Amino acid sequence: MRSLSLAQIGDLTGGTVTGNGEVHQVTIDSRLATSGSLFVALPGEKVDGHQFVPDVLAKGGYALVKKGTYTDPGIIQVEDPLLALQALAQGYLAKFPVPVIAVTGSNGKTSTKDMIAQVLRSRYTIHSTQGNYNNEIGVPLTVLGLEEQHEILVAEMGMRGLGQIKRLTEVCPPNLGVITNIGPVHLELLGSMGNIAQAKGELLEGLGPEGVAVLNGDDPSVRGQARSFKGKVVFYGLDQANNLIARGVTMDPEGHPSFVVRYEQEEVKVRLGVPGVHNVWNACAALTVGLQYGISLAEGAKALEALSASAMRLEVQRNSQGVIIVNDSYNASPASMKGALDTLAHMYCSGKRVAILGDILELGEISKEAHREVGEYARDSAEELIFIGKHASLMQEAAGRGEVYSSVEEFLATDPVYNEGDLVLVKASRSLHFERIVEKLMKGGE
Repeated sequence: MRSLSLAQIGDLTGGTVTGNGEVHQVTIDSRLATSGSLFVALPGEKVDGHQFVPDVLAKGGYALVKKGTYTDPGIIQVEDPLLALQALAQGYLAKFPVPVIAVTGSNGKTSTKDMIAQVLRSRYTIHSTQGNYNNEIGVPLTVLGLEEQHEILVAEMGMRGLGQIKRLTEVCPPNLGVITNIGPVHLELLGSMGNIAQAKGELLEGLGPEGVAVLNGDDPSVRGQARSFKGKVVFYGLDQANNLIARGVTMDPEGHPSFVVRYEQEEVKVRLGVPGVHNVWNACAALTVGLQYGISLAEGAKALEALSASAMRLEVQRNSQGVIIVNDSYNASPASMKGALDTLAHMYCSGKRVAILGDILELGEISKEAHREVGEYARDSAEELIFIGKHASLMQEAAGRGEVYSSVEEFLATDPVYNEGDLVLVKASRSLHFERIVEKLMKGGE
């Protein structure tokens, strides 16, 4: 970040400052604090960040704390450290403004954000969300990571309830917004698909009439968001009614899609450096954003070909015995499950196709129905089906076949072994820790 004095931070947060100093980094992890760092003391589920303030001060750092906890030199006291962090980010962005591209959606946010950043790097110096910094803490930290050389910010915005994206757009006001899709995620908290659509639509409210909305026109719920938006709308997808249109999708043996994309008079062939047929839509979003910033389809396509997959997001690996493992153990939703199964079905395979699928969490009342749909969808995607978790029997019943295990441990106890040429998909919600299955399969017969 650009340096700010403690006095400036006090003004931006409404805090009471003790002492003087210059801040060049903001962190919520005291272990990462160094001389000149501002540590924001947040209460956690297990520990309260305030207990680490003395450690930070001893390193030559500073701390943003709740009033009444510390009064040492280098301290800024505020009513609420989280709200102060958000106010600091909002004020920092206003002081050093750059165009902001905000990305949200039920699935594909991170991949789309990465692709947008990759395309824009063709011409600009980009700062983008790292890791899972897409919430009320992560977005402010992302903003505060902006350096003097950065020309555009690409910010991923997630949500688990109504009003959360609205708040993020206040902290980090976007100039362009992308909605990848609207599907059944976090239903336990949101209660209905209508509420999910409303929550995602908060991004467009944050854009205002001067903003640009880049929307997945193949998703009826996303397309519906455009009706009340007064700014510029650009649709992307496979449907001919979109502005940017992809067609002729094919897959290579490693699951990398190729397709032709057209926008107005320009048409180019795109080959992605990441696997997964669902990435066609993510790439279309990135190319559409690039066009808004003067990057041609040809330039964007060249950039996307060089992009590699993030860890555990449909990562294709081959073990020493020649078994190909499609590791998509980072997270799961009904739509991403079906997308991964589509990829499995379209990838080249000289052996047998195997799908190892686990529970999808946070689906609320539609959980049973969604797992049945996934099981039914899996039926024709692989020769061997393995279902793991609380809802494994539901998926097996809908598929009409397959093996059922209650846990990853129970499955691994069978010492699963696959042969050269076999293609194995591993996918479930993150908390099931399916990466343990991948680790076992990568060892093969060792």
